[in-house]
Amino acid sequence: MRLVRGENGWWCIGRSATALLPDRLVENGDLTAEGREQLNAMGIDVVQAPDHYSLTVVTSTGCNLGCSYCFQNTPDGRRRIAPARLDARTVARCVEFTEKKMAELGVRRLELLLFGGEPLLNPAGCLQVLRAFGARMPVTASMISNGVLLTPRTAARLHEAGLGHLQVTLDGERDRHDRTRVTRGGRPTFDLILANVASAQRHTGLRFTVRVNVTPDVLPHLGTLLDQAAAVLDVPGTNLAIAPVLDYGAGVPAPDARAAEQAVQACARAAELGFRLVRPRDDHCDFCSEADGRLGAVVAPDGTLFSCWDAVGENDLAVGELDSGYSNESRARWRRCGGELPRTQAFSDALDAGVLDVIRARKEVTRP
Repeated sequence: MRLVRGENGWWCIGRSATALLPDRLVENGDLTAEGREQLNAMGIDVVQAPDHYSLTVVTSTGCNLGCSYCFQNTPDGRRRIAPARLDARTVARCVEFTEKKMAELGVRRLELLLFGGEPLLNPAGCLQVLRAFGARMPVTASMISNGVLLTPRTAARLHEAGLGHLQVTLDGERDRHDRTRVTRGGRPTFDLILANVASAQRHTGLRFTVRVNVTPDVLPHLGTLLDQAAAVLDVPGTNLAIAPVLDYGAGVPAPDARAAEQAVQACARAAELGFRLVRPRDDHCDFCSEADGRLGAVVAPDGTLFSCWDAVGENDLAVGELDSGYSNESRARWRRCGGELPRTQAFSDALDAGVLDVIRARKEVTRP
């Protein structure tokens, strides 16, 4: 559960729902006894019985871009993770492992995420995963991609194989994005990403979320970015999320709570344009919130298990492998996601409260 300060009270973001609480129910950032009693009565933070298992499959650890801030790169943009690609044998092992975990959990539905590196450096692997799981169980499938390789043919094949949702990232308006999110040959990507997404929106049923990574330098120019994106994309069919760039050692400056006002203003502008704002969530993660992968797993291309997405490729953080399951050392190596520094966390909290204020003001219902 999270408590974030909104314009007219405190937003309580729970596992089951979100509610706006009056100031008297929160003291020094914590719920009062009365607040807890009311929250329990409303069922805001009730942990429901699991209805699905979550699986992240890394189809390729390689990436065609060289973003300096990426946790999988060194600060000069070079990859620090050994190259690996998912093959058909490992796909079969993934299915066997997942069916066993789902039986233990007592669920039938799978939430599948294709991840990288850049997953589309291995399109055959993506299709194999989608088809293999789709033939065995109900699947809700999504992908996080940089979008550069999302050709019309690739988008169509992915959708036909069962992919439903794809998230791409922009690093600011065109000029700033193209100084950061470039190919390894130094070519810009802003226009290509938007063109690929727009084409997929026209010709497939894929749903898209555009995540905008922000630093203090990017924030003043978000309005320009929104106008550039709106000129190309199917705006009503596009979800939009703004998030701070996390510093994984590249010295990226972090925005603070005061800077969040600029991001909230951009979210209000995005809603006016017709973008759908992504609702903030609590801090639960199916992959890493519970040790030993009861609710979900992250699988590298060679079948190694990791606790969460940002541990992939770090051998000293491996927690098991598909054939034998989680190792006896898994708890000591378990890493949880969401480890934001206080300054960045303050920005995220203020932004999330502002987004909820915007959604409430517009009476807009969005998909998490």
